[in-house]
Amino acid sequence: MREDALVQVALSVNPEGFGCTDEAWAAAMNAAWDGDVDAPEVLTVQEHAAQAGAWNAVYVLSAVAGLETSVLIDAEGSVFIDWGSPGLVPLRPHVGALAPFQVWVHTHPRFDAYWSGTDRESLTNGAGVLLRALVLGYNGVKQARNLGDDDDASDRIGGSPALDKWSQEDPTPWPSAWPNEVMA
Repeated sequence: MREDALVQVALSVNPEGFGCTDEAWAAAMNAAWDGDVDAPEVLTVQEHAAQAGAWNAVYVLSAVAGLETSVLIDAEGSVFIDWGSPGLVPLRPHVGALAPFQVWVHTHPRFDAYWSGTDRESLTNGAGVLLRALVLGYNGVKQARNLGDDDDASDRIGGSPALDKWSQEDPTPWPSAWPNEVMA
């Protein structure tokens, strides 16, 4: 079932939709398959996909590499990319990145989209400078919006004052998550 979901997500990737060629996408996929996630082919395609909100492409690269990846888009729309281990990639602000950060996106390449303990810690730490967060997993895209202290009836992640600021939303299944529901 999970492999079927990954194939479905992979088939939904349209490189031309985020300004890349089929050849560039194939080169990025091959490098990711080889674990060479710092290759310019991977980073360039990932940056273009992130700028277009093509989270399906970001997720597929992560799943093929078997590693978590993180994308941070700052106040000016600059994209910052990190790669981690199979089970961890922390939220890390980059030198030159300007707050408030528009979105932090990271992947769970072998799991469903959910807010892990590490993710909750990152949301806690980012509550003052991060507007939105997404986690990409087998089951789709899970979003949390920083609602601040707004007193609306939205469900919240909760558990601490900082996590009370974040919306608790159900994942949007693939492939409908791209491009309409969770654009950057």
